[in-house]
Amino acid sequence: MSDISPRVNSAILPRFIGQMVRIPCKVLTTTDSTVTVQTSDGGEILVKYTGDHGISSSYAEIVGQVIDQTTVKKAAVINLQSELDLQMVDRVIKLIHDPRFFSTVFS
Repeated sequence: MSDISPRVNSAILPRFIGQMVRIPCKVLTTTDSTVTVQTSDGGEILVKYTGDHGISSSYAEIVGQVIDQTTVKKAAVINLQSELDLQMVDRVIKLIHDPRFFSTVFS
């Protein structure tokens, strides 16, 4: 499963410490080395990066390695549209991680 990066929200993020994940999110603030984002379930996480953060939209999907329960090290950014229904995204994430489906999708 090391080549797979499942989509997660802030509640699911701690299950994937040390692994690559995808986080659909709304960008809240940026600094020289971090971006604070709101995940699909309304939680906030810190994204660390070096160089350019690469975010050019209000909504993005961050691909990165989970450092701890609330921090991710960015590997890539996929800029999304200027509007994204995060509630719908969260419903999909919860469905993906439902035990009835997760092993089928990510095995």
